[in-house]
Amino acid sequence: MVLKISKYYLLAAFSLLLLVSCNKEISDGNFTTYAGNDMNDTTWSYSTTPGLALQRISDSASIYKYNDTLLGANGKTIVFSDHFSLILPPNAFVNGAGAPVSGTINIRVILLDEKSEFIRSIKASLNNGNLLESDLAFCIIATAYGQELSIAPGSNYIIRVGNKDNIVKQGMTVYKGDESIVYTTQLLVDPLFNWNENTTQDYQQSIFKQPGNSGSKEIERYEITTNKLRWISLARPLNNIGLQGKFNIILPPNFTNKNTIAFISTDDYNSVIQLKPELASRSFTANNIPLQKKIHIVTISLIGTQFYYSEQSIKALNNTPVLSLKPQKKSLIGIIADLKKL
Repeated sequence: MVLKISKYYLLAAFSLLLLVSCNKEISDGNFTTYAGNDMNDTTWSYSTTPGLALQRISDSASIYKYNDTLLGANGKTIVFSDHFSLILPPNAFVNGAGAPVSGTINIRVILLDEKSEFIRSIKASLNNGNLLESDLAFCIIATAYGQELSIAPGSNYIIRVGNKDNIVKQGMTVYKGDESIVYTTQLLVDPLFNWNENTTQDYQQSIFKQPGNSGSKEIERYEITTNKLRWISLARPLNNIGLQGKFNIILPPNFTNKNTIAFISTDDYNSVIQLKPELASRSFTANNIPLQKKIHIVTISLIGTQFYYSEQSIKALNNTPVLSLKPQKKSLIGIIADLKKL
């Protein structure tokens, strides 16, 4: 009973600390009003639908790496690069009504093969709250006549994808990106997105090998045979990361859940964690932060047409429950350049 009471008071004290910290941000004069400017808006949204600014951050920062076309009736092997190719059979696509599409089909691919690209696409390395280490992830979208397509019943296609080291990492398996939003030709910000481990026959995973250069070892690629498009990740559970705990960041009042995203990246693993809005404390938080590892905290904001960025490197959080950051004006090009250094 004493232990339960102690835990209760500890939680209450921490919540009070966050609220006091938020009030301190305001009382210390960090909030400046600007006549007729979006910076005046300090309200937080209770809606589960992301605001326009967050969608604009995603549209601006996340780019389609590959783009090609094919005739649906013919199929095609598309070699986008040495590390990514698709083998598409004839008559593999249908439209929303289930009718075959034989004409011109556009294929677009977003490839996430480093931490910065996960952040730019607003995709955390999480499976139902559990940390993942990702080798890479990608989203394949097929469209024709302004409509998104799917794979025809009974058809499969092949994805061959590899990392920069040309090896298949041990324990990496397929995780399907489960989306809560309506599929459109635009990639929408999805606050409930989750990587779910494949437990079906929809994804058949194997290793494709090809000869390397003279005197070098074989080149390995992940090979996936599937009838599914959109988000796929090759990842494994991140079990040996040590003690984890809750952590909050507080920003000046102008930076809210309507215009800001916040992430933590780990130095030793290809893993990123999104800090989600906590309305009660007006802060951004996550419960599964590695407390004994070197991390980088980053925030990206868009207020009006101006981007803002903050970054802080921490050797180990240990018992630090909350930190305060102050984003600064930065160009989108500058933000992307800084993210690539993570």
